[in-house]
Amino acid sequence: MGETQVGLAWRRVRILTRLAGLVAAVVLAAGVLPWPWAPMIVPASSPFVMIASVIALRAAGVAALAGFPVLVAALRRPRWFCRWLCPVGLAEEALGRVRPSDARRFVRWPAVGQWIVLLTLGGAATGYPLLVWLDPLAMLEGFVGAWRWPLTRASLAAAVGLPTVLVFSAVFPHAWCARVCPLGAVQDLLALPRQWLRRRGAVGTSTPDEKARQGTSWGLARRTFLAAGMGGACGAAVRAVRGGAVTPALRPPGAIDEARFTGVCVRCGNCVRACPSRIIRPDLGEHGLAGLLTPALNFDEDYCREDCRGCTQVCPSGAIARVTLEEKRRFVIGHARVDLGTCLLAKGEECTACTRACPYDAIETPRSADGIAIEPRVDAIKCTGCGACEAVCPAWPEKAVRVYATSARRA
Repeated sequence: MGETQVGLAWRRVRILTRLAGLVAAVVLAAGVLPWPWAPMIVPASSPFVMIASVIALRAAGVAALAGFPVLVAALRRPRWFCRWLCPVGLAEEALGRVRPSDARRFVRWPAVGQWIVLLTLGGAATGYPLLVWLDPLAMLEGFVGAWRWPLTRASLAAAVGLPTVLVFSAVFPHAWCARVCPLGAVQDLLALPRQWLRRRGAVGTSTPDEKARQGTSWGLARRTFLAAGMGGACGAAVRAVRGGAVTPALRPPGAIDEARFTGVCVRCGNCVRACPSRIIRPDLGEHGLAGLLTPALNFDEDYCREDCRGCTQVCPSGAIARVTLEEKRRFVIGHARVDLGTCLLAKGEECTACTRACPYDAIETPRSADGIAIEPRVDAIKCTGCGACEAVCPAWPEKAVRVYATSARRA
């Protein structure tokens, strides 16, 4: 077989492998498999997500295991994942053929992706990875998974990431994969130590070529230090602002503190789709721009059931920790408060809906001397903020019982 035929055969193998990777990613993201944790695998396979979350949380969770094989492969062969498996890369390459004459012009852009990675990892060092949500596998998960949910303004907003990348790829052929994608850039950065060691072994330190390479390495080192420092400063600033937020959002059980949550969350939407009560919804900016598309709880129609921990099993970044049912039942989402000006019981009408609905017996209704219930009172020690009282409150148009976020996280 001639050299041309061998190259053609390998090209076909690569195309088939990438198509298989695309099908596998869609099947996993679509949640059609019987394992509830399966959708987590796609975004968790990204070493960008893995490294950023491990640094930010100072711990390696179960989800990090999915990204480890890709990380090892990147250390040995740069961009191996991009060339052989990345489903977004396959779509980007196909769109790049629409305007092949423009491809070379756009791949000469500055290495934007490396700056994204370094800024994110610098922020992760302070607990707030700034741009981890730009990971293409997280965008793919958000897009495919959005169609498992009734189409709403929130679900469409959560799905917009991947189409944006594809439109960008059609306008600027191959620029995303070559110069912007943080998943590709992190693989390039992981390969740098090995490449440097090879050069040191192959070239004497006194040659002009080696001196030029040393100058390039020094320039990269300065850019790395600058970008990581900027990311760390920005991450610390955002954490300070988020930590002091006046109206923090209600987060799913197992969520890390609010000051880090919006940075570590990759906006994949897995927790939204795992919730049987459908109380987790993408935040459309109600709690600040930093929290855009992060999961927030809404108890208008249902509550966080005491026998469910679905959302805690599917987070790829560790923004929502994996917890047992016992731990979940002790997790404090928020605290319920009663507005006596709206409460039907406080106004003399007969109503004990919140008292009967509370699964933790955290609401009491003291009685007067003649045995008549006066008003509901919340026991802050027992209340976990599950939202059962808010969901059943019949007061209209404003509910008399509302759950508000709190800085405390464990009951």
